[in-house]
Amino acid sequence: MRSFSLTAALAIVIAAAAPAWPGRVQAKAQAQARADVGADRIAALRALVADPAGPVLVIAHRACWKDAPENSLPAIAACRRLGVAMVELDVRRTRDGHLVLMHDATVDRTTDGHGAVVDLTLAQIQALRLRTGAGGPGAALTDLAPPTLEEALEAARDGVLINVDAKAEVFDQVGTLLERLDLTDHVLMKTAVVPAAGQPFPALFRSALFMPIVDERQGPMAAAIAPYDPLSPVAAEVLFRDEAYFSASVRTLKAAGRRAWINTLGPTHAAGHVDADAAADPEAHWGHLIDLGASMIQTDEPEALIAYLARRAARPAARR
Repeated sequence: MRSFSLTAALAIVIAAAAPAWPGRVQAKAQAQARADVGADRIAALRALVADPAGPVLVIAHRACWKDAPENSLPAIAACRRLGVAMVELDVRRTRDGHLVLMHDATVDRTTDGHGAVVDLTLAQIQALRLRTGAGGPGAALTDLAPPTLEEALEAARDGVLINVDAKAEVFDQVGTLLERLDLTDHVLMKTAVVPAAGQPFPALFRSALFMPIVDERQGPMAAAIAPYDPLSPVAAEVLFRDEAYFSASVRTLKAAGRRAWINTLGPTHAAGHVDADAAADPEAHWGHLIDLGASMIQTDEPEALIAYLARRAARPAARR
């Protein structure tokens, strides 16, 4: 992760080194320098995702929401400052066809409103106010409205990759938006569903980074991931209860040049290893999973995980 702070430093150096031309010329040169550094950062992150031997990558679940509402623009900004590799964002469609960030089917938990997203217009959604953190009736209200996916993508531009978690019915709409914004290279898509015989995968799965979701109940990884081979997956999100299954899956994935993504979000995701326990004893949970071969970790504790990875990297190799 230290290479990411180096990239940030380069942005400052390049901007400062722009020729001292007058007025608009200087501003344009500095803006172009920042854009070039941002493009380099995204290219570097994509290269890391595609490298199974690279460092462990941190994915912030619903962005960095400890001090901001989940799935909000400030939460994305917090992730950029923290230096996470990727943010996971949840997308739903409003009654009038707009894409907004919202995890639940309803707005009840995370806002001061009520009702299903699919029954509300964009104007109605934007009149709501987000609750802090993970929401709930006891969470304080903010002055923030739920953002559109377009706003979120622009907030992430040139700073962080995005895992768009969306339902199949909006995949094509997401793809069209990404093409219009020229941000397809920022996104990783995923699915647990193989199309019916004769039906194609969404085009977006071929243009963006792609990863299937594989549950151990589907059987051995090699057979479970085979239907996705035409999409050249960079990783597989592995849901497991048996660590032996995960270890075997890692071997299969590494042999194919792919990463192993895990979630430490709940007890059924990674053999009972959860963020609450990992934050208190990171070596026994995050460290153990990394030793088993996890190379991408989705977490609700990105700051604690990044701090642990830095300590782990600083140790002598024999003790990692």
